[in-house]
Amino acid sequence: MVGKTGITNFVHWELGEIQVLNADYVPLSPEENAQLLRLGSDQRKKEFKAIRVLKQRVFGAEEIIYGLHGKPEIPQAGVSIGISHSSQWALFAHAAVAFGCDVEEPNERINRVAERFCSAEELELFPGEVGIIQLTQLWSCKEAIYKLVNEPGIHWKDQMRCTAISGSKFLFTVETPMKHPMIQCETIHVHNAIISIATYA
Repeated sequence: MVGKTGITNFVHWELGEIQVLNADYVPLSPEENAQLLRLGSDQRKKEFKAIRVLKQRVFGAEEIIYGLHGKPEIPQAGVSIGISHSSQWALFAHAAVAFGCDVEEPNERINRVAERFCSAEELELFPGEVGIIQLTQLWSCKEAIYKLVNEPGIHWKDQMRCTAISGSKFLFTVETPMKHPMIQCETIHVHNAIISIATYA
């Protein structure tokens, strides 16, 4: 299988290619089959099955349920889990700590939306030229942070602020009435994808 596993910030993650994962058989429960049938597109169905293949390797037949604000959980496992997917890749992660995760495939389209999710001050933190990779890292970190804080309506540009960058490590403050502690996010380049893992610092 084309993919990779790793541990980042105490978070165990596994990345797999959606097309390859869909070639594996995974038994679905009646509830999972019902969820699958409710998905509209073939791509969404492939993403759903790919995540269940990755999940089964660690947690067997335990079901993923969706809790507050749609956050995925496996209650019986007693750990935090995270899922994400891009057009080609499926990401499944788990840890004993709270975290958020994301996978993105860099694309030039991000240049058109950069001003919506990042500030000029954040871009100045990068040591060199800011291109598609750097913007994708920042976007992916903020997506992972959004999943970590699990607070709907948070404004990515005004309330998630990157304060330091050191190589693949990013430090953020999140400014909402919930008073979140500092958040660290690490990005990992795997094949043609960028994975981000966000945890409280």
